[in-house]
Amino acid sequence: MKNKVDPKDFENYLKEARTWETDKVQEMEKSQKIAWRVATASGTVAFASVMAVAMLTPLKTVEPYVIRVDNSTGIVDVVESLRDGETNYDEAINKYFTQWYVRYREGYSKELAEDYYSYVGILSSGPEQLKYYDFFNPKNKLSPLTVYGEYAKVKIRIKSTSFINPNVALVRYVKDVTRGSDKPESSHWAATITFKYSNAPMKEKDRAINPLGFQVTEYRNDPDAFTTDTTSTPPAFAPTTAASRPTGVTVFAGQTSAVPALVAPVEQR
Repeated sequence: MKNKVDPKDFENYLKEARTWETDKVQEMEKSQKIAWRVATASGTVAFASVMAVAMLTPLKTVEPYVIRVDNSTGIVDVVESLRDGETNYDEAINKYFTQWYVRYREGYSKELAEDYYSYVGILSSGPEQLKYYDFFNPKNKLSPLTVYGEYAKVKIRIKSTSFINPNVALVRYVKDVTRGSDKPESSHWAATITFKYSNAPMKEKDRAINPLGFQVTEYRNDPDAFTTDTTSTPPAFAPTTAASRPTGVTVFAGQTSAVPALVAPVEQR
């Protein structure tokens, strides 16, 4: 005679079997969640690695440049392209203004003297304006109006521009003085220029010359001690002789006594 299964025991058996299946399903779901988390983390790390390598790629680029050496002076000049970037453009703009300031302040011809005088005022701060006013005044025996008169011409050739710090430039240049048909007399100079940018009010016509408010706060000009050019003549900055100096020096058209006051904007304090 077969043993008869107690219905209660059978029901308990079925209940335990269902519980076992439920545990297995839950364990599988838990394993899948862990696997997805690991896969997601691995994918994130891989993506970050690829992006890091991509960001490092520009650092490995090779940028060619040319080094130029002046045969007469030995000055080394690096010729490079203007790259995108605030620092590079700022340096280019600073070089532009400092070089033109030297050309205006040290260059001379009777025809351009009034314009150059005005430009120096527009590009200078108040104290430097007064300093240049005193220098340019024909009462000063070293004034360009007295030294060069109506016939001499001074041409400025920029050799190099470097920066001692972001607001101080060193401009090295050659000054060629020509009197009539004579051979130009050349001398080498180095101008140290301290500058800033001012937002002071300015006339529209002056803004056309100085759109960014460039202002020279201190200017110093010295003979260039580092030049290797031995063919230059001594500095040609001495008063003309009485025979060659025009009588009754005329400052500018319609003026015979003193230079006009500089009218460039002076920053309010």
